[in-house]
Amino acid sequence: MKTEDVVWMTIDEMKEVLKRDELLGLEPLKLAIRQESEDKDQLSIYEEPTMEYIEPTGESNNHASAKEQLVKASKLEREDQDLLFREFASYTFPSYFMNRNVFSEYIVSKGAHQDCVDDLFRAFDAHCRHILNFTDVLLGLAAMEPVTQHGGTPAEQRCRFIFRYYNKRGDARLALDELRSTIIDIRLSKGLVADDAVVDRELRENAALFGIDSNGGGVALAEFLTAVGQLKFRGTSNLFRLPRSCTTDLRKMVARESDCEMADLSGSDSKSFKRLRPSSEPSGASVLANDIKYELATHTVKVRRSGALVDITTLWDLEGTQAVSGSAAIFADKDSPRFHRMPSVDAFNQRSHPNEMLTGLRYFERAVLENGQVVKEAFSWGKVDRVALARCLLTLCRQCEEIFKREPRLLAVNSPAYILGDIHGNFRDLVCFEKALWRMGTVLTPSNFLFLGDYVDRGEHGVEVVAYLFAQKMLAPNKFMMLRGNHELRGIQQMFSFYNECLQKFGHNLGPQVWEAINCCFDCMPLAATVDEKVFCVHGGIPVPDLGGGLISTINTIPCPLKDPETESSLAWDLLWSDPLTSEDMTPKVKVELRTGGGYVHNYKRGTAHLFSAEALEQFLLRNRLSHVVRAHEVQLKGFQIQLGGKMLTVFSSSHYCGGANEAACVLCDGGKLRMIRIDTS
Repeated sequence: MKTEDVVWMTIDEMKEVLKRDELLGLEPLKLAIRQESEDKDQLSIYEEPTMEYIEPTGESNNHASAKEQLVKASKLEREDQDLLFREFASYTFPSYFMNRNVFSEYIVSKGAHQDCVDDLFRAFDAHCRHILNFTDVLLGLAAMEPVTQHGGTPAEQRCRFIFRYYNKRGDARLALDELRSTIIDIRLSKGLVADDAVVDRELRENAALFGIDSNGGGVALAEFLTAVGQLKFRGTSNLFRLPRSCTTDLRKMVARESDCEMADLSGSDSKSFKRLRPSSEPSGASVLANDIKYELATHTVKVRRSGALVDITTLWDLEGTQAVSGSAAIFADKDSPRFHRMPSVDAFNQRSHPNEMLTGLRYFERAVLENGQVVKEAFSWGKVDRVALARCLLTLCRQCEEIFKREPRLLAVNSPAYILGDIHGNFRDLVCFEKALWRMGTVLTPSNFLFLGDYVDRGEHGVEVVAYLFAQKMLAPNKFMMLRGNHELRGIQQMFSFYNECLQKFGHNLGPQVWEAINCCFDCMPLAATVDEKVFCVHGGIPVPDLGGGLISTINTIPCPLKDPETESSLAWDLLWSDPLTSEDMTPKVKVELRTGGGYVHNYKRGTAHLFSAEALEQFLLRNRLSHVVRAHEVQLKGFQIQLGGKMLTVFSSSHYCGGANEAACVLCDGGKLRMIRIDTS
């Protein structure tokens, strides 16, 4: 450092520089203040802060602080807070504080708009210090999480952030122009028009509610909280939200590192963390976003021409052989890699529950010959012990349920990705897809897989389809994704065939247990996904704007588990049941209803949910910055259909559905292209 680069400042000068966002952190100011006060413990400011989790100490919220209840509602668990702290440190290095300039880069990376940065910083800066610490950022992110409920104490905390966000003057009172901005954003979040006449009328109504006029005054925080709490001022639930979870990108990074290898980001159970040191300037991009580390996988496999895996061997068992030289020293610690790599070990352990189930399903798939005679038909269980099969399936269900519970309701999937539609108990076609697309297994196939629901009913092998998909989900939880369809509902299965199939295969004692365990998994399944944040994937269709403003981020607010979507979540019900309009649907009556319903009409074909037009789809895509929708839900002759101006694809992955002549297909998202692939299932 050159002498001319050094700037000497008084404490007052540093405070002024801080207000202008020219001070990276508070450390120099704190040191100067301590020096002036002759504090002998000046070196304590150089100690690295420890991570202090924000979480309730018990099951009940009764004794939890407002901050703890807010973070709990956001579902930011310890693991999430660990990741966020490390990311925060990588942005703020060498300080442990975040100024407005660094915050701008940080919050935009979370999906916020650049023109909202100043308002967001003011909202996060609850103590008006002109700088943020990690707790400030964590609480702000918790308030903006799509899943954070807008009721009770979390809602009150969110409204405090919302108040500061719109209070541009920072005088603790919302003036008329600030209230007007709030009203405009509420209307836009609901997909409603926000022209001057409508907004001015609503502003007059709310000004009268709060007792303010054009001569001055404003809405105090206490008045704002009371009006929202008493439902006199409505619509704030859609405000101050991120378009996706603040941990989405972090978890993508973890998933890339640990598909089969456990990512050890936490280092230890200690609350003290080493600072992530970026190689670029302190205000540069997060090191987490770019620092993708490669390491040797746990296993080597031999693959037959058929795609079958043979001779699966761990690398540590090859040490000392010609394959691994003595100088390689693959794993310096013989025990640690085994512990941290258990997901990979389980993925190739043929005696793990998922692999045992897949082995059983291989037996189910093939005919068995003895002395030239068929003693077991293909696609039958023969003399297999059904009790043992049921127990294995019940174990898989318990494990999968926990995985589904941890997933967001709106998944974020990266390309390349195969997207499959309805399977409907057609295990034969599912095997055809496997042989064509992931012959070596999902773990070794360089692609993600997304299933759009309707795994059971109609076909005779719903149990086997579910067992196969759950086993694959266990082996590759970050690559193999499953959404819920309208047949993943108990009432529908009792009307159709899956409930009776479970009774027929496992008896009246175990059958209901298996059926209920499978449905407990269905209750927790995600309801939609995006691929590369551009392609929206869902079983049925898009929701009406009245439900969450038509924003896909509100999908993450749907409760989990969701046993009865019809009564518990209108948004989930629309996602499961809605359909696009066809030219045959465009009767004079429907055309009139479309004009009054904003492009949506009652789904008269199914008696529930909605039908939507090409115009409604276009508005949905624009509102959410999407390019296409891929959905299932309707059988197609060629296995797929391109609809609504080429912006919607319907895919169906079960051929000869209900005795028909339709083909089975899937969609490949890769390289910016949506490719339709039909599978020969003959």
